[in-house]
Amino acid sequence: FIGTIAAYGLSRTHPRARGLLNMVILTPITIPVIVVGIAAYLGLSDFGLVGSTTGIVLAHSLGAISYVVVIVSATLTNFDRRLEQAAMSMRAGPTRTFWRVTLPLIRPGIIGGAFFAFLHSFDEVVVTSLVSGFAIRTLPLKMWENIRNQIDPTIAAVASLLMLLPVLYLVILYFAWWRAQPRARSVDQRMAANPGDA
Repeated sequence: FIGTIAAYGLSRTHPRARGLLNMVILTPITIPVIVVGIAAYLGLSDFGLVGSTTGIVLAHSLGAISYVVVIVSATLTNFDRRLEQAAMSMRAGPTRTFWRVTLPLIRPGIIGGAFFAFLHSFDEVVVTSLVSGFAIRTLPLKMWENIRNQIDPTIAAVASLLMLLPVLYLVILYFAWWRAQPRARSVDQRMAANPGDA
């Protein structure tokens, strides 16, 4: 949510300010992860959030927001602002225009951003090891510790599942695309047969 709103705001700011704000927002994914981890640890320790679930969520959100901003901003570059103006000319307020016009058109970018944010958070071991303390262990951190300290067949099973999930995701996407093709072709044929309806 924060990344989408940030990208939406950046798309409507002055180009000079946009460049500066982009640099600030993308800092967590452009500098080395150990620097981000130490900075997150020092910042969260001031508030007593090291070793808490809230601290881990905040630390992971630093990088996740950056990925969402990049992907949603790329979606918004191809967005036609005249659609919003047309909605507002029909007495739709800014909030209604955003929910009914803008959000459905940028939804693929939001879904892609959420997916990459999840992958970034799931793969994060360095920041988690610094921020979690000894109280909380995420699955990647537990896998990393088990690989170093013991031989456990559970790790091999989890790794196999993690490789299988993206393949299943791609298969589902392919079948969804394959089922949508006949409908898209039939719409194109109807439009070609009745050009006056367009």
